[in-house]
Amino acid sequence: MNVFRKIATVVTVLFAVNFATAKDMQIQFSELPQKAQTFVKTHFSQNDVASVWKDTELLVVEDYTVVLNNGTEIEFYSNGDWKEVKARGTQIPAKIIPGSISQYVSQQFSGNNIKKISKKRYGYEVELTGGTDLEFDKNGKFLRIDD
Repeated sequence: MNVFRKIATVVTVLFAVNFATAKDMQIQFSELPQKAQTFVKTHFSQNDVASVWKDTELLVVEDYTVVLNNGTEIEFYSNGDWKEVKARGTQIPAKIIPGSISQYVSQQFSGNNIKKISKKRYGYEVELTGGTDLEFDKNGKFLRIDD
């Protein structure tokens, strides 16, 4: 029973420390990694930035989120590479989307726009305005419709 109590205490302390140190903190645009700043300035307008957030877990930066005035959200990995772009009531800039993915969507799902694109281990996941989710490999080759 004594060993159980020690294990329970350690687990409780670890959970409490994790909970206490996991948080989103609002930061200035200039505090983003340089790659993330360049991405926003290239594909959007820095003047459109409504807020910038840093997500930390156990005192380590997990990712960053930039929210634009039109509701678009851009997530970045801790190194500044983009992770996900989610448009709200607008289209994602065409330069962000690999050409083969844009071409596939326009040919196979005409009338639908890409409202979200995420980088994954295997490639890309795309969500269309019609609600369909598509998966593509790293080269932009269609893999499947994701249910």
